[in-house]
Amino acid sequence: MTIGQWFGFQGRIGRQTWWLGYVLPLTAISIICSVLDIALGFVTIQDAAPVDGYGYGFETAGIGPFGLLSLIPLIWGGLAGQVKRWHDRDKSGWMVLINFIPLIGMIWALIELGFLRGTAGPNRFGADPLGGTAAQWQQQGWQGQPPQQQWQPQQPQQWQQPQPQQWQPQQPPQWQPPPAQGWQPSPQQGWQAPPQGYPPPQGPGAPPPGYGQPPAGYGQPPAGPPPGYGQPPQGSVPPVRRD
Repeated sequence: MTIGQWFGFQGRIGRQTWWLGYVLPLTAISIICSVLDIALGFVTIQDAAPVDGYGYGFETAGIGPFGLLSLIPLIWGGLAGQVKRWHDRDKSGWMVLINFIPLIGMIWALIELGFLRGTAGPNRFGADPLGGTAAQWQQQGWQGQPPQQQWQPQQPQQWQQPQPQQWQPQQPPQWQPPPAQGWQPSPQQGWQAPPQGYPPPQGPGAPPPGYGQPPAGYGQPPAGPPPGYGQPPQGSVPPVRRD
């Protein structure tokens, strides 16, 4: 911030700038000028009466040259800082007159200017001092409301003929003979010959004769029906018809 901007009444400032750029420097200037006036003998210190019975205070008689010089930055700079803080709150700079309301006005100004955030984004007094898109507008020298964007018709896109794709014949798959499968006999069902080593040895505990051999007639077709199967029994009486 330049000296001209510091003394100016245009634009906005944030809370941090107000505290560190105005309140703290102006308080330091006031203290330094008072000390110089007292040290150089321009102002004398006189004892004051007890304050409500709790100790003693002191007061100075008159004002020195350094105190007079400090009034310029104190009054001008103090008003400039408050006006720009009221602008950040999106309020008129004439709100500085609230300080003339006894007690309430100073407390109100201290709370609103020192502790409440300004308008988020740009307002009628300028860009947001906290940055973002508003910071870019401030760097370009824009003040006030954001510029109105004029509507511009979009240029129609020229149609472009698609590029023809070259046809490529697909290669037919090569025929491959199926893998040759060797002939395998189907598993034999029915009776299977006993393993080698049969017949078992004879002796006590040996299996009975014919153990492990197929039964008689195994694998042969069954014999025909018994004689007289399906014939009426002999000596049967034929049914009698009754009219």
